[in-house]
Amino acid sequence: MRREKVPPDSRTCGYVFSAYVNSGFHNTAIEALQVLSLRMMSEDGNILGEKKKFVNEFIQSEDLAAESRILKLFEDSEDELAVGLLNLRWCAIAGFPICESADQSPWARRLEGKRL
Repeated sequence: MRREKVPPDSRTCGYVFSAYVNSGFHNTAIEALQVLSLRMMSEDGNILGEKKKFVNEFIQSEDLAAESRILKLFEDSEDELAVGLLNLRWCAIAGFPICESADQSPWARRLEGKRL
């Protein structure tokens, strides 16, 4: 997908996540979900590095209304952004560190290393 510049969507995130979970690779499932979510929100996968407010306001916020603010993005037709933020928030709540860039993820680096 990355080589062909095809951005992931919410279904792709779900399929890849489920495939890793069903195979017992839970940490890899979270890594993949993060990378795909970042790339779904921004072609280069660097949206969090560019917009720190997403990390503070949406992903790592302890405010109970954070999910409501994310869901508001659906009303504004920003579906990819909203799904990506919800996925990343879920990863953070589960206790996994959030990569600012998709290229920082060990999963993405392993895939790039296998590409010939």
